[in-house]
Amino acid sequence: MLVLASASKARQKLLDQIALRYKVIVSDFDETKVQELDPRLKVKLLAKGKAVSSLQKLIKENQGLNTFQALLGCDSLFEFEGEIFGKPINKEQLISRWKRMSGKSGFLHTGHYLISTNNSRLALKNISQNIYCEGVVSTKIEFMSLSNVEIIKYASISEPYNCAGGFAIEGNGGKFIKKIDGCFSNVIGLSLPWLKTNLKTIGLSELLLAS
Repeated sequence: MLVLASASKARQKLLDQIALRYKVIVSDFDETKVQELDPRLKVKLLAKGKAVSSLQKLIKENQGLNTFQALLGCDSLFEFEGEIFGKPINKEQLISRWKRMSGKSGFLHTGHYLISTNNSRLALKNISQNIYCEGVVSTKIEFMSLSNVEIIKYASISEPYNCAGGFAIEGNGGKFIKKIDGCFSNVIGLSLPWLKTNLKTIGLSELLLAS
């Protein structure tokens, strides 16, 4: 079984989609500690921080360690014209961003940190010795040109406030996306091809086969 170090419903739905068995253990990682300005490096550091934090919680609380083989931490950021767009903090910010993004393109970056939770190595002092894979998957997103009415209407629902960049490709925001170049599931929050490849890398392909 996999541990998902994220409360994201979108990421959980992706794992449900491939019928991979998992348990959510949300990390206590303080994201404000990562002040990195480069978006690709920042999501990599955030994903690692979340993964390690959740692993520490798993070990400390001794939550059925024998049932888990791997732990995955993820974090997503949207890069637009060199600026990092996380989740919008309010309606005014969301509308302002969408007016800028309308008819243009940006990049959705998702950092992934996958740890093999081999029971023989599960000790706090040896976390750094666990087998792991890390990486960033980036997808280019081109938006349609939107009217002010369309932007304000989208800003009136809850969906965009829970998403990096202020849009959900799998939801109402999908109708505003003209095209993407890269991994689709990555835009939702977790690259399924990356996960499949790296479960194989750390010798845990059976997690997918057993699902």
